[in-house]
Amino acid sequence: MPSMYDVYRGHRGEYDRLVHAEDHERHLPEFLRSIVDWRGKTVLEGGLGTGRVTELFIDSARRVFGCDREAHMLEAARGRLARCADKLELRVADNFALPVLAEKADVFIEGWSWGHAVVDGPGPIEPIADALFTQVRKNLVPGGFVVLIETLGTNALSPAAPHPRLAEFYQILQSRYGLRQAAISTDYRFASPAEATEVLGFFFGKAMEEAVRANGTAIVPEWTGVWCGPLPA
Repeated sequence: MPSMYDVYRGHRGEYDRLVHAEDHERHLPEFLRSIVDWRGKTVLEGGLGTGRVTELFIDSARRVFGCDREAHMLEAARGRLARCADKLELRVADNFALPVLAEKADVFIEGWSWGHAVVDGPGPIEPIADALFTQVRKNLVPGGFVVLIETLGTNALSPAAPHPRLAEFYQILQSRYGLRQAAISTDYRFASPAEATEVLGFFFGKAMEEAVRANGTAIVPEWTGVWCGPLPA
């Protein structure tokens, strides 16, 4: 089982197999439309990856600045979002070192990238959260909107933080930063039970592989959390 950083560095194809199967009922885009009117907005996205989240709002947005630490992921995103090339700017940058944009954004969004920094980061979680928000604050208009998308469990019957550091981080997002949380069902649907076992086993390890194989289904439960709201001053 590779780390997520190994995946981002060298397993772009496997990553796409995973994310293309997720949220087969399209609950996440519906929710994003319900919390933000994307029309005419300037958006900054951190940890953009191959553009899986970007694709959900870029048609409506006026301008999108996207950052990721891996150039090859941005190459895939550039191809995926080619229809909107005139309003898309991509830069290689880590979530802890975002560039200062010439034009401040109305909305900041990230999907499944801050959580890795929290789980893998050393020491207390609150300073990690503060450092991430500092990068957002320098690029967001006053009162700008924040949308954070993170996991609430894979192959789980109900939503819950799958790691104790994530549980603490999610609580900080609500108590310290005033963001509200929503839990969304974003189940995977693969072509077959065998593909579900292979792909999820590759990403999440032997225990997940055995659990998915035992279920014997091509649809695997997935829970996604969204934390959103105006960024406090």
